[in-house]
Amino acid sequence: MNIQKIITRAALALLPLWAAHQATASTDYPNKPIRIVVAYAPGGSTDIVARLFAQELGTKLGQPVLVENRAGAGTLIGTDSVIKAAPDGYTLFWGTPATVITPLLHKKPTYDVLKDLQPVALATTQSMGVLVSANSGVNNVSDLIKYAKANPGKVNFASSGNGSAQHLAAEALNDAANINMLHIPYKGAGVALNDLVAGRVDVMITSLVGNMMEQVKEGRIKLIATTGPERSATMADVPTVAEGGVPSFGIRTWTAVFAPTNTPPEVVAKLNRAMAEIQKDGSIQKKIENQAMDVTVVSPQELSAMLAKESEFYSAILKRTSTKLD
Repeated sequence: MNIQKIITRAALALLPLWAAHQATASTDYPNKPIRIVVAYAPGGSTDIVARLFAQELGTKLGQPVLVENRAGAGTLIGTDSVIKAAPDGYTLFWGTPATVITPLLHKKPTYDVLKDLQPVALATTQSMGVLVSANSGVNNVSDLIKYAKANPGKVNFASSGNGSAQHLAAEALNDAANINMLHIPYKGAGVALNDLVAGRVDVMITSLVGNMMEQVKEGRIKLIATTGPERSATMADVPTVAEGGVPSFGIRTWTAVFAPTNTPPEVVAKLNRAMAEIQKDGSIQKKIENQAMDVTVVSPQELSAMLAKESEFYSAILKRTSTKLD
């Protein structure tokens, strides 16, 4: 008998033992600490929300859930580390719209979000705010659209960079309202916001986390609309973009939990149930609702369908604007 046949028979003999081990590992999951990779630096809004959920997940699952920050390369470093991790449920990923957008920004996609990552659960959804300079004379979306149409090429908008969710949300408004605001990319939302406050840029569509609402309350910038399909429960006096005359418009940012592809279905299901319990408890919701953010947990299948739609949506905008990083 040649050596190849010996190896093959030995491998086949071990298959039942391996399958039994996998079944046991899935049944008693988790039996050691879990790691959630965040592809951003510590202290940012994504990191803060991920840590809130990590703490609650640890309580629900009976094991510590630790956050590991792996920032860099437009979220690619952190994402790639999870894609290559063992699909056993002990390495998870905290995703954002960048998880969908980033691979689309390269001529040769770096990964396929629908094939290389396993959706576990949507965690949060959040309407962005349409902010304008305090001295712009624009008080609502209707004003903005009228001014932009009357003064083509004279209205600009800031974003945290090419291909960011902020950039693409504003480009989506350009498309839906048939206007042509000019994009001014910055290296980070903070610098962009400073120029909006100073009146050097006209518009910015961005998350309302951090001290953003304090800036609005102090009159340094104006919040004229939110981007979601309906008004935020905590900002009921702020109309949506759709109410301002763009009925087809409705965009939210989100965070979600992913695992490496081929993670056992039982493990994915257990994680999803734990996330659903967090939503039911409502403790995190109370901590984030003042930023127009909602705990919104859906099934892995529903999350997968959402990702497919977002990939198609953002691909169309990136193609129209010829936005690529390489």
